[in-house]
Amino acid sequence: MSLKSFAIEAIEYAQKTDADYIDVRVENLFSNQTGLRNSETCGVNANLQRNVGIRVLYKNCWGFAASSSLNKTSIKQLVKSAFKTAKKVAAQNSAPPIKIASIPRKKTSVADKCKKDPQFLEQSERIELLNTISSRVKGALPVLKMFDIKLLEEHTQKIFMNSEGIEIEQILIRASMFLASILRGAGNVQTFRTMGFGGVGGLEQFETYQFDEFLIDYIKTLRNLTQAKLLKPKEQPVILNEMMSWNLCHEFCHAVEYDLIQQGLSPLQNKIGTKIGSELVTIIDDASFKGFGEYYFDDEGVKASGTLIIEDGLLFDFLQNRETAGGSKAIPTSNGRAESALNLPEVRQSNTFFEPGNHSFEELLESTRSGLFVSDTFGATADISTGSFQLDAQFGRKIERGELGDYVVGFSITGNLYHVLGDVVGISKTLGSYPSFCGKNGQLVPVGAISPKLALKRINVISTTKQRSLRKIDFKEARNNS
Repeated sequence: MSLKSFAIEAIEYAQKTDADYIDVRVENLFSNQTGLRNSETCGVNANLQRNVGIRVLYKNCWGFAASSSLNKTSIKQLVKSAFKTAKKVAAQNSAPPIKIASIPRKKTSVADKCKKDPQFLEQSERIELLNTISSRVKGALPVLKMFDIKLLEEHTQKIFMNSEGIEIEQILIRASMFLASILRGAGNVQTFRTMGFGGVGGLEQFETYQFDEFLIDYIKTLRNLTQAKLLKPKEQPVILNEMMSWNLCHEFCHAVEYDLIQQGLSPLQNKIGTKIGSELVTIIDDASFKGFGEYYFDDEGVKASGTLIIEDGLLFDFLQNRETAGGSKAIPTSNGRAESALNLPEVRQSNTFFEPGNHSFEELLESTRSGLFVSDTFGATADISTGSFQLDAQFGRKIERGELGDYVVGFSITGNLYHVLGDVVGISKTLGSYPSFCGKNGQLVPVGAISPKLALKRINVISTTKQRSLRKIDFKEARNNS
């Protein structure tokens, strides 16, 4: 049977119950992971999995059942299990009303285009590519203590059907490559460098001029980091590069995920129209943008679209799934996402970014005059209830008299998510786009790390040398949370 046949079978069987609403997600997921550590092949894993998830709503209570076993018998068992769960919960307590926001009824099929589909590649082609990259990097930098590469590819066929008559098939193809290096620099300071490249499509992305430029910059930066010094902490003006700016944007946007607002974890309830950033700041989430977080429909059948979160410094909208939108009389924003059909959809970001400004990098440097250029996230922590955050940087460069100076390492920036956007004084014209993943409640979904450069008039820069630890790529995991 085809995936669509299984979905039809599940819907027809579930409609024989007393469920108020039913949706079925069936998927065929092909993934390949190939890794090298110091030129040795490791972490090779190819996987083909068929999953099904069935969700029913009965008397304001959800029931859900999922499996990687896909046949007529398992489909019927899953329907029974999901309905039984919802019915049991409904019998135990009187649940508050659940209203699912209405959406257009669609029947469609869409697919990403790809020149080198992961499903049809020989493993030898992947190994050859990684060996070529490894030789190039290690040949240019013999001082490297460790060099890891991980290539991730996914080809996912997804079928969504529900009791409202919506039928959607979409094929999503992504490829990403993550590089990680460790070296010792001046004063025996251990330095780390991790970066990712990739997006929608297959292995052809790593045969482009853009990837070649990425590698050149990666090698050049590593070479310069051998002379990097530790930075003395102080509050100062900064320019955040694209990865750091995106990380700030991403952490803030957790606070506009409406399920977290409903849970009382975010203070932004009833704050629409409130000034939350400088007039230069506009933030958008857009799953239809061809970034790493791209999709055509979310996992509740909502067509991908752009959501204006902040406009000219004013809070404009929240991210919603169908349930949160129904409860708040809002419009679903196509942000109901699940890691796979084995998981329930939650409110998640897709491609979230600051809208580009009108400054060149040189103009941002000139206007900053003296401060710090902060580059490439090493990780982040944030508490959306209080707004406190810390973004760890891989490295930086001093800004002196409007020009880039010495390389520095071992520092982080800290502040408050609800105040820092008010300190934005400049945004670059151009966007950078990188692959990343976001975790929430145990689910990992791909997101687009997209952003321009951002100039802040001041931020607290702290020393975090002692907090740094050796970070190798985990070749056991199918994905890398960047």
